[in-house]
Amino acid sequence: MKRSPVACVAVVIAAAFSLPAQAADEAPLSVGWATVDITPPKPVPLAGQLNLRISQGVDDPLTTTVLALETRSADGKPIDQAILVSCDLGFVPGVVQKQIQERVKARLKDFDAAKLFLNATHTHTAPDLVDAMFRGLYDVSKHEGVMKASEYAAFLVDRVADAAVAAWNARQPGAMSWALGQAVVGHNRRATYFDGHAQMYGNTNQDDFQSMEGYEDHGLPLLFFWNPEKKLTGIVVNVACPSQETESRSTVSADFWHEVRQEIHKRYGPDVAVLPQCSAAGDLSPHLQWRKQAEEIMLQRMGISRRQEIALRIADAVDRVFPYAKTDVKDKLIFRHEVAMVDLPTKQPPDLPFYENDSVAPIEFHVLRLGDVALATNPFELYLDYGLRMRARSKAPLTCLVQLSCRVCGYLPTAKAVAGGGYSADKFIVGPEGGQVLVNETVRRINAMWE
Repeated sequence: MKRSPVACVAVVIAAAFSLPAQAADEAPLSVGWATVDITPPKPVPLAGQLNLRISQGVDDPLTTTVLALETRSADGKPIDQAILVSCDLGFVPGVVQKQIQERVKARLKDFDAAKLFLNATHTHTAPDLVDAMFRGLYDVSKHEGVMKASEYAAFLVDRVADAAVAAWNARQPGAMSWALGQAVVGHNRRATYFDGHAQMYGNTNQDDFQSMEGYEDHGLPLLFFWNPEKKLTGIVVNVACPSQETESRSTVSADFWHEVRQEIHKRYGPDVAVLPQCSAAGDLSPHLQWRKQAEEIMLQRMGISRRQEIALRIADAVDRVFPYAKTDVKDKLIFRHEVAMVDLPTKQPPDLPFYENDSVAPIEFHVLRLGDVALATNPFELYLDYGLRMRARSKAPLTCLVQLSCRVCGYLPTAKAVAGGGYSADKFIVGPEGGQVLVNETVRRINAMWE
């Protein structure tokens, strides 16, 4: 169904209770963390590839990390709040987020459950979550001893809801600082050719190869959280790359985020929480498209895997900026959180098998201000160019974007990509016109928080 290109915007007002008007002044920050293992207890269908893979074991655990935030006025009334939930999953169906919000709403009377949101790291070695989402592609009804997607989803909802409640109840006076590092992780994965067509993971070693289609983003936004004694309690790590270095395996894995957590824990302590976010990266991946041989030789010389190399790059970037993050720790800051809906113009292609349903309107997205930092979510595999437009126009000194949040709405390609065609740019629900509406609405809401 085709929708009007005019965006129809409606702010979601929480039904649970009404918060006081947001103050423009800084207020004391409360912070709570929780981490839970969401590794399936039985074999599961693994989502992300175009064939059925039933897990043949566990390479490393899947993790959900939860960050609870709140500011209160001098008289103890809440100013604003949020619960951020990051999951080692391929995607987050909207129905799963709503179930978790309902559980949390029933258990936390002092928290607005609409201000809880999930994001996926987009590993391709995690379970499917909705039986019918992929139209039978991952049907395991004839396989004994295998968890169906809906069974794993029920397991996930229980664990994540418990972790969200634990993080909220664990909040205590805290502080935040931020830094911007650099780490080469994601690479553009769409090769273009002289005849005008493009191909994801296309061969670059042929005469008609022209260039990679898009840009890369090696910036590494980092949010550091501290307890009252200025001891580090956790880090939000925002990377423009899905966790898909070993995406074709038939084993459960968090992909490179497992090694990142190991490296951060080795350097900063086992109790430091690591909350991963995938920024706008619909046309990026960790896979190398050129200079592969030299990179592989270097890994052999160092005696490490590609996933370990990515983890070292991220941890080294954290190390480099950490001393400067410690110089600007703030226990009072402006905190604002808006939950919004927007209708986007859609293009409905025939036989679109990969997404939650055939309509994305309206989409839910979240915009937060944390001191100097803006954070904005979207439910797409969002091409990098849209993220660049948002960050370039944002009034925030640092802008973090989080894709595949709240639900899954498929790829959102650019006009250049649509012209080139190929996987990720040939079948989509929202296209370039809707992408620009999303950019404009996100930027408008970010900038309003700085006015």
